[in-house]
Amino acid sequence: MAARRQQTSRTGTFLALVGIAGVLALTFMAGMWTGLNWPVLVATVKGIPMKAVGAADSARRGVERGKPAEPLPALTFYDELKAPLTAPPPAPKATRPSKATEPPRRDETVEADPPPPVDAPARFTVQVAAYNARPPAEALQATLAAVGHDVHVVEAATPGGVRYRVQVGAFPTRQAAQDAAAKLSTDRALQAFVTTR
Repeated sequence: MAARRQQTSRTGTFLALVGIAGVLALTFMAGMWTGLNWPVLVATVKGIPMKAVGAADSARRGVERGKPAEPLPALTFYDELKAPLTAPPPAPKATRPSKATEPPRRDETVEADPPPPVDAPARFTVQVAAYNARPPAEALQATLAAVGHDVHVVEAATPGGVRYRVQVGAFPTRQAAQDAAAKLSTDRALQAFVTTR
């Protein structure tokens, strides 16, 4: 009796696997047939004559009547994915214009901007943070002052309420302030930016 049940179980399992394989094969064949006959099926359902389907297909490919159809481009996406990475082509070198196209030079010399006077007023500062409350601003001020920075907290009224801005230094030029901001950004990992005083 046990041998008969085991044989029936094996037969049932085999038939189930054959049935699953058959359904998959039929689905695959139906998909292939539909893919090959799709334009005909659509034309039949919508009531479009087959001549119009051929003309529309030719128009979509940009083919004029009487000329042979150009083959569709090969799909190379997968090949491009498998290809090794290469460096981009070098940028074209700028050619120096010939003397005929070069504008005439003026005899005037361009003077460089004079350096700012030593006693120029400090117009720029570096802002490193802004808080809604005073205690975190003062804590950051104490931390930066401990490592030797000239730090001050400025109270500013904004439409969103009072903000406490932590600012470092006073600089006569924007370039000097930008240099200090870059140094603060790299040394202390702060989001520093230049602002006017």
